[in-house]
Amino acid sequence: MARLLILGAGVMGSAIAVPAADNGHQVTLVGTHLDGEIIKALKADRSRHPRLKAPIPEAITPLEIEALSSESFRTADMVIVGVSSPGIGWTIDKLRSLMPEPRPIALVTKGLQPWEGRLRSFTESVAEALADQGVTQRMVMGIGGPCIAKELADRQPTAVIFAGQDRDCLERFRDTMQTAYYRVALSDDLEGVEVCAALKNFLAIAVSAMWTRYREVNPQPHKTKAMNPGAAAFSQAVREMAGLARWFGGRSETAYGVAGLGDLNVTVGGGRNSRLGFLLGEDMALEAALSGPLSGETLEGADTGLVLAAPLEGAFAAGRLDPADYPITRALIATIRDGKPLAIDFTAIDFV
Repeated sequence: MARLLILGAGVMGSAIAVPAADNGHQVTLVGTHLDGEIIKALKADRSRHPRLKAPIPEAITPLEIEALSSESFRTADMVIVGVSSPGIGWTIDKLRSLMPEPRPIALVTKGLQPWEGRLRSFTESVAEALADQGVTQRMVMGIGGPCIAKELADRQPTAVIFAGQDRDCLERFRDTMQTAYYRVALSDDLEGVEVCAALKNFLAIAVSAMWTRYREVNPQPHKTKAMNPGAAAFSQAVREMAGLARWFGGRSETAYGVAGLGDLNVTVGGGRNSRLGFLLGEDMALEAALSGPLSGETLEGADTGLVLAAPLEGAFAAGRLDPADYPITRALIATIRDGKPLAIDFTAIDFV
């Protein structure tokens, strides 16, 4: 039996606890300072997580952030980070202050950070921040792939990918987590998996916008949106993801598997980033969407666009990337950073 400590009791942190508990492992689910009501509700009743809207196994132990201690980390075999992307700094602070000995760390949390004129992933940030405590990059893993939290908690078949530099560590983690419904592939392309996981939120905004930008003429029953524009944008988005993964230091083929294409498909189908795309497709201004229907929401895709803009434009200027190959990426940056209406010129895309 393994002992897992999960930081973040939101939907994804709670959902990933389910296969671990089903495998008979000891799981402690720690709420952040924003999760107090969730932990309180779970302590009273595991039958319905207040945000996930699904039951949580009785074997999972909810824990308030105030009760998290060095002993919590000392008795854990592994730490899983399941906070939202803005919480990564909070997580690093907790790990630095409370984790007395190095432990393998897996991140569900996805995002990119500007660093010394380039971008780095959260897995790299965590490893660098904890290096003086004995945590190496080989001990930090990324979790990618198409995974809607509610479906995982409902034990629907789900395919994911664990990525890292230490094969033995990856295999132990897979053996801990894999069930009949939670299927795990392994990859040593940590950079590729991490950048795809961040970019799919970003690119899903544009693909989703096609669903509301283009409507079927004389619609058939139960079908109002035109499908061709979204499919065209989806295909181009995957190509751009592959090129950006290679630029980031990963392998382009990673974008054509569950970490890229698969995860983009799920994200386009639902979630905060797709809702932003739907609104932009209806010609709502970005600022109006963020202050209105999406007020208070964490939009990882928009955050990624902001940090991607300057390094990407530097790569264009230096000739390392051809801007003509990235029409969707450039259109999204013009909307997210510069406030322009989202406009994708299909005549500028060389479909192959």
